[in-house]
Amino acid sequence: MPTTAEAPGSPLAVTVAVCTRDRPEDLARCLDALAALRYPGLEILVVDNAPATRDAQGVVAARPGVRYAVEPRPGLGWARNRALAEATGEILAFTDDDVVVDAGWVEALAAVFQEDAQVGAVTGLVLPLELETRAQRLFEDYRSFGRGHERIHARMSPGAGPVAARYGLTGSFGAGANMAFRRRVLEELGGFDPCLGPGTLSRGGDDLEMYFRVLKTGHALVYEPAAVVRHRHRRQMYALFGQIRDHGTSFSSYVVRSAIAYPDERWALARLWVWWLAKLGYRVLVPRRAPAGVMRRLALAELIGLLRGIGRYRRARAALAPGGWAGAPEPVLRKGS
Repeated sequence: MPTTAEAPGSPLAVTVAVCTRDRPEDLARCLDALAALRYPGLEILVVDNAPATRDAQGVVAARPGVRYAVEPRPGLGWARNRALAEATGEILAFTDDDVVVDAGWVEALAAVFQEDAQVGAVTGLVLPLELETRAQRLFEDYRSFGRGHERIHARMSPGAGPVAARYGLTGSFGAGANMAFRRRVLEELGGFDPCLGPGTLSRGGDDLEMYFRVLKTGHALVYEPAAVVRHRHRRQMYALFGQIRDHGTSFSSYVVRSAIAYPDERWALARLWVWWLAKLGYRVLVPRRAPAGVMRRLALAELIGLLRGIGRYRRARAALAPGGWAGAPEPVLRKGS
């Protein structure tokens, strides 16, 4: 049930952050869609993550009003934390450079925060931008980003038991291509873990882990299907198999990270991981839909990634520690760092 709402009649200030790396054509299409948004006081920020070229800077320079920042440390966690350090809005919304947002996207996200002060994070519906290739169609059949058309409101009451036992599959709430947070909540939580996310050995999981942390600390997480974006899925089969393998690796990394940070969640997280392992094993043996051969191979790729991922988070921490991160389970974000 909604609780105390924000002050009516005063739209919440929103910063939209697009973290990108060397995909100028995708970035241009994404920014064109964001330019069509008509939300009062909207700030659009592009974070260029360890770029190899200045192409993204050129794309942003051609669009007045869009802010540009560089995060030299590779990894989506670092890029998202740079966005947090740079943002001025009360709400920080993230989308990806290979995404096209719908015209009412920001309004739908902001409305959820406006109506319920307990909400710390909101995710939305991710639809395919195109289904032109076999790989794109197979992704929708095997691992769609879509999470349905009904709103989901999740919040853990104090003393209700482990979060992982009820909400451990945080990916069921949505994906990092369409998520927003109260900026103060992200700051209180210390920002994203830089050992997670694309560009790290963990291969992803930064979004899953942050949803878990939002719930663990007593904030509400809402999936709002009215907030719609469209994602350009990978067009080639080899890229699809790599993506699915990375999903397995990132899930294990998220589970290991959460177990390190929250000892009281370890048994529930271990049960969750074993259940996912068994589920993937079953899908290898009994594909859930046709074409059976490729579905079996996709499940096997994810299973291999899941097993490989067991040690990836610790390796990512070990690799990052010499660079100055303290290595504590909860990362520390410093403004302007």
